[in-house]
Amino acid sequence: MKKLSIFFIIVLGVTFMSCNRKTTLKGRVINPITGEGIEGATISASKTTLELPGGYKTVEQTTSDANGDFLLEFKKSASDIGVSTGNYYNIGWYQNGEIQPGYYLPVDKGKTMKADFYAVPYGEYRIKINNINCQGATDTIIINQTNQVNSFLGIDWVLEGCSGYTTAWDKVPMGTIHTKYTVVRSGVSNTYEVDFEVQPNQQNEQVIDY
Repeated sequence: MKKLSIFFIIVLGVTFMSCNRKTTLKGRVINPITGEGIEGATISASKTTLELPGGYKTVEQTTSDANGDFLLEFKKSASDIGVSTGNYYNIGWYQNGEIQPGYYLPVDKGKTMKADFYAVPYGEYRIKINNINCQGATDTIIINQTNQVNSFLGIDWVLEGCSGYTTAWDKVPMGTIHTKYTVVRSGVSNTYEVDFEVQPNQQNEQVIDY
């Protein structure tokens, strides 16, 4: 009985020590395209719960400084660390040389963790397509677009005829849009590639004349 009591005391002591260990996350909220830090982002440690709508309860939080740096420390139990950047396009956590898409980073309890969060501001963007050398209704242009943060799906879209097309203004993450387009006239195809830079917080119009 005495040995059993000592065993339970040891188990309780180890459990208490593990629960009381501090978890630390050091990192930076950063625009990976420019290398600039993002100030004022909220970094929160949370745990799942059935008590609140949404299923998460914040146990500790901090904000990034003028250089984007942050330090989050907590002893309470938490399962995930999330980020709120406001009006930015969130790319995800950068940890151990890899991007982990999404807002949430799993907590390595009782450890000192290192991870950065990547996000970029938006610009307004539209593309204007002009068929300036029309040879008839069978003229075709096939357009495929990708960008640095993978917010474009890279799916072909097709325009036929002479009238051209202009998209509506849309919020797009800053950075390089790579446009590959194939022009088909009288059965002859020619493919072109062009890069366009979306600048943040302004209107960006890309024009393709073909």
